[in-house]
Amino acid sequence: MKRDIDIKTENVKKMGKQVSTTLKGLEKQINQEEDESSGDNEQVSAALRIRKTQHATTIHMLVEALAEFNAEQIIYKEKCEERMQKVVSIARAEISNDQFDELVSQGNYSAVFNGNIIAETLEARSTLQEVQDRHLELLKLEKSIQELRDMFVEMAMLVEKQGDIINSIEQHVLRAGEAAENAKVETKKAVIYTSKARMKKITLMMICACVMLCVVAWLYSSFFGNDETTET
Repeated sequence: MKRDIDIKTENVKKMGKQVSTTLKGLEKQINQEEDESSGDNEQVSAALRIRKTQHATTIHMLVEALAEFNAEQIIYKEKCEERMQKVVSIARAEISNDQFDELVSQGNYSAVFNGNIIAETLEARSTLQEVQDRHLELLKLEKSIQELRDMFVEMAMLVEKQGDIINSIEQHVLRAGEAAENAKVETKKAVIYTSKARMKKITLMMICACVMLCVVAWLYSSFFGNDETTET
């Protein structure tokens, strides 16, 4: 599992560097095209604005991904330190937090397992080896975290430079979301209005039909009633 984590971490760093290099190259290209393009060509300007927006969005997504991965690495590092603390405690070595931090920074774990603390047994040597392995793992993690942090800072500076574009994108997304919600509300209103209008229309038609039936009945009774009276 540890080997898989190391491989995946290296892959993430490698891909992050590749994407970062590509984005910086695209930024130079976009800036150069901006300087060279004339303001009269609206089609070129529109295409350039689209590319700038896509570039800014990609940088923003990369920064978020790096930040999330960096946070996961820090959590994993803290868990490794906890495991080291447990292993050291197994050796029955009473050390303070400051001594433990010094131990991690120096890597001199053999001092914990000297004859003054516990006897040199096979178990002690095994425990010492485990602690030393954890220490190497921590050193790798710290180096990886620092590399990703440097990349994160570099990308964050690009995000800050293109903050207006990203803010504009977010505003468009929010507006699109609001427009979609408004459209849903208006659609519901239209459906309700249509249903009410249909009911009113049906009711009105029924009233008209009743009125017409009453009129026809009145005319029928008036006409045929008069005829019967005349015949009588």
